[in-house]
Amino acid sequence: MKRVEHPWALTPDQVILETGSSANGLAAESARQRLMEAGPNLLRDKARDPWWVLFARQFANPLVYMLIGAAAVKAYFKGPVDAAVIGAVLLSMAVIGFAQEMKARRAMAALLSLSAPKAKVRRDGAALLVDAAAVVPGDLLVLEAGDRVAADARLFDSASLRINESTFTGESMPVEKGIRAVSADAAIHDRTNMLFMGTTVSHGRGVAVVTATGMNTEIGRIADAISTAKKDKTPLQHSIEKLGHALIWVVSGACLLLAAAGLLQGMGWVDVLLLAVAAAVSGIPEGLPASVTVILSICVSRMAARNVIIRKLTAVETLGTATIICSDKTGTLTLNQMTVRGVWVDGRHLSVSGNGYEPEGEFRDDSASIDPQSDGELRRLLRVGALCNDALLNRTDGKWVVLGDPTEGALLAAAGKAGMRKADLETSYPRLGEIPFESENQFMATLHADEGVRTVFVKGSVERLLSLCATVRTAGGERPLNEEERREVLRANERMAGQAWRVLAIAAAPYNLELGRLDAANLAGRLTLLGLVGMIDPPRDEARAAIQACRRAGIRVAMITGDNPLTAAAIAAQLGICDTCDTALTGRDIETMSDDDLLTACRTHNVYARIEPLHKLRIVEAFKRDGHIAAMTGDGVNDAPALEAAGIGVAMGITGTDVAKEAADMVLADDNFASIVAAVEEGRIIFNRLRNVTFFLLMTCLSELLTLFLSVAFYGESPLEPIQILWINLVTGSMAAIPLGLEPGVGDELDKPPRDPSVGLLYPGLILRLIAVGLCMSIPVTWIFHHAPLPEADPVTAHRIRQTIAFTSIVVFEWLFAFQSRSPDRGVFQLGLLRNRWLVRNMLLGLGMQMLVVYLPMANRVFHTHPLTLVEWMWCLIPGMVAFSLEATRKQLAPNLFARGQWGSSVARYSLTARVEVNSGP
Repeated sequence: MKRVEHPWALTPDQVILETGSSANGLAAESARQRLMEAGPNLLRDKARDPWWVLFARQFANPLVYMLIGAAAVKAYFKGPVDAAVIGAVLLSMAVIGFAQEMKARRAMAALLSLSAPKAKVRRDGAALLVDAAAVVPGDLLVLEAGDRVAADARLFDSASLRINESTFTGESMPVEKGIRAVSADAAIHDRTNMLFMGTTVSHGRGVAVVTATGMNTEIGRIADAISTAKKDKTPLQHSIEKLGHALIWVVSGACLLLAAAGLLQGMGWVDVLLLAVAAAVSGIPEGLPASVTVILSICVSRMAARNVIIRKLTAVETLGTATIICSDKTGTLTLNQMTVRGVWVDGRHLSVSGNGYEPEGEFRDDSASIDPQSDGELRRLLRVGALCNDALLNRTDGKWVVLGDPTEGALLAAAGKAGMRKADLETSYPRLGEIPFESENQFMATLHADEGVRTVFVKGSVERLLSLCATVRTAGGERPLNEEERREVLRANERMAGQAWRVLAIAAAPYNLELGRLDAANLAGRLTLLGLVGMIDPPRDEARAAIQACRRAGIRVAMITGDNPLTAAAIAAQLGICDTCDTALTGRDIETMSDDDLLTACRTHNVYARIEPLHKLRIVEAFKRDGHIAAMTGDGVNDAPALEAAGIGVAMGITGTDVAKEAADMVLADDNFASIVAAVEEGRIIFNRLRNVTFFLLMTCLSELLTLFLSVAFYGESPLEPIQILWINLVTGSMAAIPLGLEPGVGDELDKPPRDPSVGLLYPGLILRLIAVGLCMSIPVTWIFHHAPLPEADPVTAHRIRQTIAFTSIVVFEWLFAFQSRSPDRGVFQLGLLRNRWLVRNMLLGLGMQMLVVYLPMANRVFHTHPLTLVEWMWCLIPGMVAFSLEATRKQLAPNLFARGQWGSSVARYSLTARVEVNSGP
């Protein structure tokens, strides 16, 4: 069974012949054979590693190997207790990572549900209801309003068939379908005789022959693009990976230095080996992965309160680094609700206020408000538009919803603004007949009883109705539609179309009984033109403010849509995406471009129209090649590949398809573009929090390493046991780190440009600060460990007391310096001493737990500690108080002393990219 090439370029009979089908459909036996050859009509998922491979992969890290080695050495020389603690740490880290990756394994699940569960096909001349999976090439699909298309198919027969393709192509209006062949190189939008899997029938009926099933469909190509799309690591993942590699060298070097110092001091090789284990444990921030995960999880809950649902934890931070947001138009930047914006009636241009389908708004002539109750011509125009109409406008769950064609819904909403309801009108003007809209006619007509007179109401394209009209209606009565009147109508049409409005003409005429039933042949030369109506899917009001906020924050916004170029450019100009939007880069333009040409074009274009699904993927990839962190917003199937490949994918929660949501990193619960601004702000706040947490944990590790080195190098003994180091790093460190990750923002996050993506959690200034603070702690702790006066005791007890003092000094130091770690340049009192209540609570809890470790007999045995006296506690306070005071003084006198490299060198370029006047055309 061969594949039919370019079925849209063939006649229906040719397609029937090529597929081996017939007007009666396939024979049942032939359908069974084809199902065996072509396979089920399903979208397949890509191969996945089994769960145990995913779990084992969590241990594939050099830092983990070092900890495993440390645990083995401790188990051999010191027994199982310390080794068990290290093993528990490793296991907990693996479980956290494994759980997060398992949550991300659903990127293709919704695509599988897109296939219609049932499909009506014609086989052996009879209509049958079969599983959509059993549909095969050559089947005849029988479709009517409300049906979902089960496979790609070439239209064979059509009666006023319109298909809703908005989730597939981005086209906001239902597409009129016909059976005529089109060019072989026609773009997807122009294949008006093709039906695509996953789209729905909004009006009419049709019969189509299936040309492709499963992964051979257009949606199948999208599914394949998602499964093969390369998902780059996020800046946070890159930063943590770089940090891990750096720590390997630092810890390895520290172990060698300590070993050399120990040997020079005459320590035995077993003691030196245990010392190296202590260095490995102290140099690795075991609490960092868990702290980052917990912090991101808590921030996810906070962002949910701002209508941003996070699906992948790393997405929280990544949006804060976004340099460009690539947004779909329909339903994202616009309401996805056609709205009448203006009418031309009685020679007047009237504007109409209000957005969407809500029947509230007013009519204005220049600056004066018009009362539709006293304007007979306006009421007549709106009444005809509401009656020559098959849609319904209902209020559901507090929202106005249209059942039927969006254009007709807009006419009902406009009539509602004049106080007219369709149900009341139909009672007064009952329908007697109709001519459904067909592309050949370019109009719809309905016959009504108008105060006892049979009257035909017509709406359609301006050019078509002008050819049928003999007169035009004015306040003074009907006037002949001469050439001058026609030119005036066409000028009004051009004025409205110039604003990217869709323009409809409205007409009416008596239809005498002797004319019989309503027939299009009887309309020519009989109609009276009542006026014109202009409508558009309007931009969201809040989207304008959000885009301006993005530009202030140094973030560029690009519109990528399947809609026509004029509409896209007009909406972009209204939203402020570009200052002069003359033209848009189209999908046809992109198809002729090489990757390098597209990269050049993407630098000067902000508006992209008539874009097909895989064009979006190329655009996003071009932005990524140009060094951007690209965020892609969207709601349709057509957005899924780009959502998957973008630095961060943002899907719409209300209008978004399951496919878009599953491919995205985050979902906007309110479908509001403005929520992205809130997410950007939160993302930047979160990155600052993670930097503070990373600084705090690394400061703890470095201080421990320096304390070990100074003590061994100068005195030949270690002040800390490995299990004490684990307690500091995991319990005390994490208890302080997590509240640091919840520090409130300072309020100026959106006044700064995006951070250079190459700058991670660490930067030169922070490293210098780490060294300075580490020395401030390690020198006093080392001196106290060896020189603090102690009561008379045996050597073992005295050594344990001195270790307990050093151990507790570091814990106290951590808790005091945690308050200084809340900001690199703002003092404790500038931030508010008690503003971070979680930090205060955890400090009190942590000190209480340290008291248990010091005074509880069982804890003394496990942690090698000894109860301390009040005087010994005073010695424990000295290192923390010294470091706290020095840091407070530094922030007061030189707050930017350690700011070098904090934002990176290419921030200015991204800021300029967002603020420069970017035209949508070259």
